[in-house]
Amino acid sequence: EFGETIGFTSKDDILTAAVAVDNDIACTPYDIAQQIEFIETLFRDGKHISEIRLIHEQMHGLKGDLLTLNSTVSVTSIIGHINLILVAQCPETTLERWNSVRDDMNDILNTIQKNFRFPQNIHAIAIDDSKIQRKLLGKFFDFMGLGPEQCTVLGDGADEIKGFEDFVVTFMNSHKNDYVFMVVDENLDVVDESSGTDESISGSVCVENIRRRLPFELERRLFALVRSANDSTSDIAIYNDRAHGFLPKAPIRREKVVETLAPLWLKRFPPAQFGDSVAYENADDSESITSEELACSAQDIAHKLIEMDARFNTDDRSENWRWMHDQLHELKGDILTMTSDASMISVLGMINLLLGYKDSILITEKWPKLRDRIYSVINEERTSSGTVQAAGSRWTKVKVTLKTKSSFAETGASAKQKRRSSLSHSFQSNSIQSPTTTTERR
Repeated sequence: EFGETIGFTSKDDILTAAVAVDNDIACTPYDIAQQIEFIETLFRDGKHISEIRLIHEQMHGLKGDLLTLNSTVSVTSIIGHINLILVAQCPETTLERWNSVRDDMNDILNTIQKNFRFPQNIHAIAIDDSKIQRKLLGKFFDFMGLGPEQCTVLGDGADEIKGFEDFVVTFMNSHKNDYVFMVVDENLDVVDESSGTDESISGSVCVENIRRRLPFELERRLFALVRSANDSTSDIAIYNDRAHGFLPKAPIRREKVVETLAPLWLKRFPPAQFGDSVAYENADDSESITSEELACSAQDIAHKLIEMDARFNTDDRSENWRWMHDQLHELKGDILTMTSDASMISVLGMINLLLGYKDSILITEKWPKLRDRIYSVINEERTSSGTVQAAGSRWTKVKVTLKTKSSFAETGASAKQKRRSSLSHSFQSNSIQSPTTTTERR
């Protein structure tokens, strides 16, 4: 074990003088938050009126949890307020005092959260086959407060994807005293350049294989999350079984990254068992942190659509519906991490509809409608917002013009050639343009 003695302030030491705190039963902020949530439901259900003994039992439990909380924040006043709840004579007074305890406890948890820091001996590894997502993952690690020397982002090509398991196992064996945080995309699509065949590798299966290959003392220092656009209840259950949790593909603000990861980290690495798993620092309230969002832009999506258009109309693999599914899965993940006030439900529904087709000709026929719908949503958002940021404009106008319409129902090489020549993208002034040109803004 890696336990360390839990320290308290002098006033708390007086309160807990008769209590021997065992590292194995030390409490985390995550545990406290769960307990507060449960007690709050009891009050909402009126248990402070009908079953006051149950409320008292929970208060004694909360008091014990606070006394074993691994934190330097004083809980003296909270303990005092809990004692007042235990001697309250009427339900109204009990509820009033609970509201005070709950609010004070939430303030303490927010302070602990604000002061939470990942340990110095942490390394972050991520893998994704999307260029956009790899860029976002690098930024995600930066939002965690990690330096570039602590981060590795993989997924650029078949070699990195197929060699991922070996890389992680080798890395952890050479960093036995460190922690490894891993974010793994679920759908990793690989193209064998020599044979031209396509293969989809499950990221969660990779994590499962890695965990099995690692000895116990190394696996317990690994924290692996599966990141996926597929977030049904059954999907998440699979991710939780194979890895240590699930991270949705969605925009997230800088200040929310640590807030999101901290409870998961503390649950995986309780300080009582891993003495060096957390570093708390007093946050400087005078420091202003720029609120920045981790999300792909309209420009990113526009470039993605241009690339997919070219692939669907020139790549020989467009006759393979499985390969087209891989491209659509990647697009879905990118859209889910896009900052937008407009509803993308219709777009995601159209993507899911195409993913249900096992006919490349049918997918090719439906693709222009999906592509144009995405452009339309971006333009509607840009028009309704009315404002554009001076730097890194969130929305810029996109326009796609089809000079002539081809018959996507046609088959064979001649039909493909017609489709290649029929599509062109006209990007006007103040619009998203191709990757080789600049973007003009108002």
